[in-house]
Amino acid sequence: MQRLLPPKTQYHGQHSVFVSKDLSSCSHVIVRTDALRKGLQLLYECLFQVLDRNEKIFNINKNGKEPTVNIDLVKPACVLRDCDCTRLPASESPTPQENLQEDRTTETPARTTRPETVTRSGRRVRFNPRYA
Repeated sequence: MQRLLPPKTQYHGQHSVFVSKDLSSCSHVIVRTDALRKGLQLLYECLFQVLDRNEKIFNINKNGKEPTVNIDLVKPACVLRDCDCTRLPASESPTPQENLQEDRTTETPARTTRPETVTRSGRRVRFNPRYA
């Protein structure tokens, strides 16, 4: 009887929060809205610049103000730099006249209407040609 012990206490309220490695070096963040939201309201607010950061707190620039935001509500923003995309020069792109000639040559085949189908009970059934 002396060896019996009560079960160990379980703490259900302590959840670990994922913190990205990029938060330590990112210049902009996305902030989660931690309030009741109406229907179709976004979960995250837009892009904000990081002014100062500590281990648990971020100071951001939000509409000219500097609120402090907990690290649990922040995600790093991936800002894409200008890319050097290769585009066709204007001389190589097809002209509108060439596009018109291609459209004229490819004609849509004439639709054939299906005859009405008669069921066993004698009713006439017409199927929608869109789905046939």
